[in-house]
Amino acid sequence: MMIIKIINPQYLMFKYKYMTKVDTLLPKKLSKNDASYKTVVDLNNALDVAKEQNIKNIALTGPFGSGKSSVLFTLMKDFDTEEREYLPISLATLQANDEHGVEDGSINNLDSETKRIENLNRKIEYSILQQLIYRETASTVPNSRFRRIIHFPHNLLCQYAGGMVITILAMIILFEPIWLRVDSLYQLFNFGNLWNTAFDCIAVLWLLYALFYLFRYILRSYGNSKLNKLNLKDGEIELVEDNSIFNKHLDEILYFFQVTKYNVVIIEDIDRFGTSNIFLKLRELNQLVNESKIVGRHITFVYAIKDDVFKDEERTKFFDYITTVIPVINPSNSKDKLKELLISKGFEENEIPDEDLSEMAFFIQDMRILTNIVNEYKQYREKLCTGQAQKLNLTKLLAMIVYKNYYPQDFAQLHRREGKVYSCISKKRQFVEDAIKGIKKRSEEIQKEEEAYFNEKHIKIEELRLLLLYRIKNATNNRMYRICLGDKCCVLEDIAKDSGLFDKLITQSSIRYEYYDYYDRISTKSASIDLKTIDKDTNYLGRITLLKKEPSKFQVQYQKTKNEQKAVKSLRLKDIISQYNLSESELYQSIQLTPMQDVFLRRGYIDEEYYDYISYFYEGMVSQSDRELLLNIKRQICQPNDYHIDKIENFVKELKPYMFEHRSILNIDLLDYIANTHEQKENFDHFMKHLENENPQLDFLVDYYTYGKCNRTVFEHIVKWNKTKAWEIMCVNSPAIKKETLTEAFLKYCGELEPCTQAWVNSNYTFLTNRVDSIGLDRCLEIACESVFESIQANNDDILDCIIENNSYTLSIDNLVVIVHRLLPSDSTLNTDTLNYTRIIATQNNRVINNVNSNIGEVIKLLHDKEKDESTESILYILNNVNIETLTKELYLKGQHNQIANFDGIIDSSLYTLAIKDYLVAPTWDNVMTYYNHCKNVTEELVNYMEHYVSELAAITIREQDPANDLFEELLAKNILSISTYKSFATTFTTVFDYSCKDLKTLENERLRILINKEKLAFNQDVLSVINDTSALCHYIEHFYPQFRSHCTWSFNWTEELAILVINKEIGFSDSSLEVVNAIPKSFRIQPKLANKLATIYLRRDDAIDEDEDVSMAIISHCNDERNSVQLALRYMKLSNGNFDKIEKALCAIGHKYEILTDKSKRPSLEGKHYQLELLNYLKGLGYIASFKKEIKEKNTVYRVYPTKNKE
Repeated sequence: MMIIKIINPQYLMFKYKYMTKVDTLLPKKLSKNDASYKTVVDLNNALDVAKEQNIKNIALTGPFGSGKSSVLFTLMKDFDTEEREYLPISLATLQANDEHGVEDGSINNLDSETKRIENLNRKIEYSILQQLIYRETASTVPNSRFRRIIHFPHNLLCQYAGGMVITILAMIILFEPIWLRVDSLYQLFNFGNLWNTAFDCIAVLWLLYALFYLFRYILRSYGNSKLNKLNLKDGEIELVEDNSIFNKHLDEILYFFQVTKYNVVIIEDIDRFGTSNIFLKLRELNQLVNESKIVGRHITFVYAIKDDVFKDEERTKFFDYITTVIPVINPSNSKDKLKELLISKGFEENEIPDEDLSEMAFFIQDMRILTNIVNEYKQYREKLCTGQAQKLNLTKLLAMIVYKNYYPQDFAQLHRREGKVYSCISKKRQFVEDAIKGIKKRSEEIQKEEEAYFNEKHIKIEELRLLLLYRIKNATNNRMYRICLGDKCCVLEDIAKDSGLFDKLITQSSIRYEYYDYYDRISTKSASIDLKTIDKDTNYLGRITLLKKEPSKFQVQYQKTKNEQKAVKSLRLKDIISQYNLSESELYQSIQLTPMQDVFLRRGYIDEEYYDYISYFYEGMVSQSDRELLLNIKRQICQPNDYHIDKIENFVKELKPYMFEHRSILNIDLLDYIANTHEQKENFDHFMKHLENENPQLDFLVDYYTYGKCNRTVFEHIVKWNKTKAWEIMCVNSPAIKKETLTEAFLKYCGELEPCTQAWVNSNYTFLTNRVDSIGLDRCLEIACESVFESIQANNDDILDCIIENNSYTLSIDNLVVIVHRLLPSDSTLNTDTLNYTRIIATQNNRVINNVNSNIGEVIKLLHDKEKDESTESILYILNNVNIETLTKELYLKGQHNQIANFDGIIDSSLYTLAIKDYLVAPTWDNVMTYYNHCKNVTEELVNYMEHYVSELAAITIREQDPANDLFEELLAKNILSISTYKSFATTFTTVFDYSCKDLKTLENERLRILINKEKLAFNQDVLSVINDTSALCHYIEHFYPQFRSHCTWSFNWTEELAILVINKEIGFSDSSLEVVNAIPKSFRIQPKLANKLATIYLRRDDAIDEDEDVSMAIISHCNDERNSVQLALRYMKLSNGNFDKIEKALCAIGHKYEILTDKSKRPSLEGKHYQLELLNYLKGLGYIASFKKEIKEKNTVYRVYPTKNKE
């Protein structure tokens, strides 16, 4: 059977064009266009004049990987003249043995360090000496003491053997030893004396030649030996030589240059050892070689070294000329060089993104390493990116090659699941745990923030701003008046109210403010402020920021953290490290990654899929990790559920039926594969038995739902097994830590809800809305349509709209607030206290309105409506609705701000009382009279209504009409209204009581006074007949006093109070009426308290005195004013026509010193008052007294009275 292999022609073209070219790592010959070629020319020029200018030591400097070897290689190729012989020496091979010694830790002991350096220098010198001596053949340096293996060619070996045989024959011929003599041979070769003599001569000559050759060999071999030790009989003499290899074998070195033609010695890689002492030896050696007359020519040493081998200016002391190489590659151009080389290998220009190339090339600073990276990348790509491995990420592959070149040991350890990189990858589970801890911490912070919000929500933002401003004031200047922001100066209260001004203020580090100085003048000053220090204790800024948040956002953030906890395990390692800043964690730092390893892991260039990029893919192959998992399954040892399977198809092929019997088979990757592969249905069914029983592996179910890829297939299979039992096991009886996840999974895939499930969903609305992203919006809407949620929230508009459309909610105050707020988002005052029927109607959503109207009796009981702002239409609707209990109407409608205009809209008149009682009707007298006519009397409800709206009703005047008159008498003739209301209503009616109203007799005195003051009582005998029996009579007389003076003879119920009132009133009149005074009963006129006032009244009138003498005497006697008493007595005397008896009676009534005048035996004196003079003159004229005269007594004028002797 013939097999024909078809090869792609494009592949052949690629292979011919690119694969025939090999980029070695050897130094490259530079072209004249290369920038470094100028260094070659410069170095050649220095060598050309080296002999003339005595240049012996030349340094070629440049960083590691800058191309020094290529410069020297090009020099030897392009400038290889007959006059110049190059001797290259490289110490690169010595590095592997001594690098550790050079880079070992710090050595505190100075002697040990010195010894280490000496040993290193000896090794370097020995390596240089070896390369000198063993470079040439033994024939070139035949006198060298360094022995080497001598190889004898076949022909030379034959010559030596033949010569020795001939020498032995010559000795036998010449000496003819008897013990070797054989007679038969002797006789045979006996040719006679002549020939025998000839043969003897030939033998002698040959032996002489052999001796010469032997002595020459001995002298050459041992002539250069040295005497190091001489043993004598009783002692020993030893010659100690210098430790330096160069000093010890200086003659060998000189001999070497004597017998060779080398005049340029090129020494490379001597800088790898970090010691500059070797340069002293080499410079000394160069000096000796050039000074040696044995060598007899100028020899120049060229050193390829790094710039930092010497410190400061030391290097200029060692070298006669220094030329430098500028690096071809550095971090700034390494990306371009790398890209250039990749393209030169036939790879596409954009095969690897420039950003990733820059990240990787940043660490490449050596052209040789760069070349090797590209070479190995090409090899790996050709070998790994074939067949099923064609989908490998080329960026990751290149990064793996870069990593391999810089850390070959760690790369090799990856195959054994060891090393730093593997350690980091293997700790992914621990990184996930750290990330989850961080997420839980954020979740706790959100909960604390939510608690703080609800503790602070009663405080207004403006208040917190003002408190902070006052703290700024206290910290700056207590006399601060205003703060200047730009060109505007504002008081603290205005800044607190304006969020823009406040935000501008808190961004400033200094402020300008106005304040009252000590003279209470406004001055301006600037000051720096540190808000962090000022706000440190109170945290006003944080509290202000907190209050600006929407309450619903806390739950959203909390749920986001829960979802994040579920998703974190499925993140790639790079995402876990970057998103959760785990690079700063103690665990990550403990790995001690190098910068390149750190960056490559962070960027995801090396990750969990590393194995695909370091090994071949073979059909049926399983990785070492997969093999360990297989072994654990066989041993029934459970591994983590998320244990990664590298080669899932091959892994499944290794599974045997018995392996599915134990729960160690539980693996997320495995279930993903067998659930999604039709050929694996039998294995899938076996696997699911661990999840479909009375005691399923819930931990695995939780992990699989979180990280698995075939959730629908798996969970629908479980639901199909037994939906009710699955609900009980997964969502009812499962531990709390797993219940939420399993419930979410069940709801997502269970299809139609069972009654028990539906009941749970109805009471867990937020569980659904918080998991819309996980369950899926369509599925959530499907569940919402069939549910009747007990409590809803405004945390998902789509679901809320669906609920509103389908009436999928119970009627509760909280639910209605959420719904109305969704439909009326502009109503910022809406809450459980302010929601009312009017706001529900304002939504204009027929579904909501119809649902509320259908259950209006229940809804009204739910509403609080503390704002009491139902519309007139809503009030009438509620009043007239027969489905609402009367008591419910009364409680709900009481105190509404809006009112119906009248009773016309109220269908059932029995509700009039409710309308009045709850103040639902506008306060008008028409409405009052309507209700009064309806009830036929003034009810308690009407009184309360009028008392409530007293100011409104009092402002309306009621014209006189029959219904109004009845109401007037009901309200003002009875004690049913409060005094204040009574007083207000007194002027409202135009009606006047001008008739005898019996109810007025029982009216309180204060109310009568109000009626009198408001002139609601007429002054006539009918009204008087009523008022006479009340305590308001005095007030009535006082109010109508002018009319009273005209009708003082009417029948009045006089009292002392009324008498006093009348006397006081009359005093006020200049024409006091004696008729009015005399109308006062005598019993009141003789009262002592009225004497002074009555005396005044009588004295105003000429010759007037009370008609009743007893009253007159009482007035004279009780009058406190002596003058009035004397004058009134004098008037009485005059009216009595000089009757001495009446005169004495009057004088006795005056009393005291006037009474003495009646005693004729005495001569009394009076004070000398003018009214006394008038009295004395009158008495003297009548002859009642004899005379009187004026006297001065103690500087006062007195009248001395002389009585008559006989009284007639």
